[in-house]
Order: sequence, then structure tokens, then C-alpha cells
Amino acid sequence: ISEEVFGAFRFDPSGRQAYCGDVIVELTSIEFELALFLFKNAGKLISREVIANVVWGRPVSELSRTIDTHVSRIRKKLNLAPENGYRLQPVYNAGYRLEQVLAGPFHAA
Repeated sequence: ISEEVFGAFRFDPSGRQAYCGDVIVELTSIEFELALFLFKNAGKLISREVIANVVWGRPVSELSRTIDTHVSRIRKKLNLAPENGYRLQPVYNAGYRLEQVLAGPFHAA
């Protein structure tokens, strides 16, 4: 499988590597799966149930704080902030949405 590119972010599924620009971002296997899933579904509200089933293969009840913890780690490690072109937002009682933001040096027109 070839690399998946989302603005400044690249994911190499075969090598399980994530990049921000040319810098390798160290992610655990679960963080990698979750980040790639969120980027592939950018702009969509992804429920906690869907995240739990797709990434962990288990119901959300077993993973309540685990999902939040992993999302927080991904946000920090990938520096998902408007200045880098993406924002990862929690949606109260619903899930998460990764949004492309029209700002920053890496904005892809």
C-alpha cells in the first residue's frame, strides 16, 4: 500500500510510519491506526462507537477513557492545530471530528 498524504501529514501503512512534513512522528500501533482512520474520514463526525469498533474491535463501554486518551496523544504528537492545517475537535456526547483548517504554512489548496 502506498503512502496516504493529507496536507503536511503522511502515513506509510506498510512501514507503520507517520510524518509531519519530513519529520517522523513516533506513534504506537493503535495511535497510528486511529490517526490514519481520522484523516481518512476528515470532516466527518466519527462516533466513539465507530472508533472503538474500527480501531480496537471492541465496544466503547470497555474503552471509555482509552479513546479520549489516545485522541489526546495523537493531537499532541501530530501537533493537530490550525497552524498545521488541521484541528481535532471533540463533539460533546457524540465523538470526534478532524477538520481541515484553511490556515498555516501547509495549507493545500
